[in-house]
Amino acid sequence: MKVFRTEVTPDQPAWKIAHAGALMMMGSCFAEHIGNMMIERLFKVDLNPFGVLFNPVSIAGGIQRLITTQEYSVEDLFFYQGLWHSFDHHSRFSGTDPLEVLDGINKRLSYSSANLRQIKSLFITFGSARVYHYAKTGRVVSNCHKVPAGEFQNQLLRVGDIVRLYTRTFQELWHFNPDLNIVLTVSPVRYWKDGPNGNQISKATLLLAVSEIVKNFDRISYFPAYEIFMDDLRDYRFYGQDMLHPGQSGIDYTWDKFSGCYYSDETRSIIARIEKILKAKSHIPRNLETEAHRKFQKQLEEKIQSLKADHPNLSFNL
Repeated sequence: MKVFRTEVTPDQPAWKIAHAGALMMMGSCFAEHIGNMMIERLFKVDLNPFGVLFNPVSIAGGIQRLITTQEYSVEDLFFYQGLWHSFDHHSRFSGTDPLEVLDGINKRLSYSSANLRQIKSLFITFGSARVYHYAKTGRVVSNCHKVPAGEFQNQLLRVGDIVRLYTRTFQELWHFNPDLNIVLTVSPVRYWKDGPNGNQISKATLLLAVSEIVKNFDRISYFPAYEIFMDDLRDYRFYGQDMLHPGQSGIDYTWDKFSGCYYSDETRSIIARIEKILKAKSHIPRNLETEAHRKFQKQLEEKIQSLKADHPNLSFNL
């Protein structure tokens, strides 16, 4: 049989992820996709403590803030279009009351800082090498919150700057948590506002920087999410309707590659049992009063209880 595509096979790391170990995921919305799938399958995941972040400077800034646990103050917030925002955070943290916004931001900072000190794995997904400086302060922002574009100046980061930034950041991080393993990846989401050439230059910058960082540290591995979409799938049917963000079939395929790379046989076996339960729970019965449905519900509950008995340390939300 002829082969009609070039399949991407990720390199196997020297370590594996287990349900017993907590982990953190930071970065673009692609990290959200994989992180939410892990949470659904009962992994202990601290997902994006600052919300979705796209550029390497903002992600490194978030890591450094988690290390220092320096709290935010009201002066770090700004008011725009009826809401209080933080330039370091996604709009999910925004709100109408500045004290409530601040309380939510600082509680999450404290919670995730404690997690970062004891997790076993940190996954970072870079989305864009382009950063936006707020003209009034010169600071790089994580999210523009729809503030007019004229109030920002954008800059394409250089490969060397990213490498130096993360060399310092990871050294500080390993001093904070000596047992940490790190995975880097580049998001397959296409940033079309930069134009087709601008998007590719940005991704190429990230890929070159990540390659250099991985080469310099034994405890960092690379997961080729970008290459899976560009070289393996290579078809718009694996994207959403906007043709820019991955669609569910593409995410599912990448999840399978991710599972084969980072999960042990035992972990994959647990996941298979959880997925059977999730599939059963998603079933919509025609009639709740039938004997067949009662039998189905009993069998489902037996599967859940059996999984709990075999793995009592799982954090159940089934």
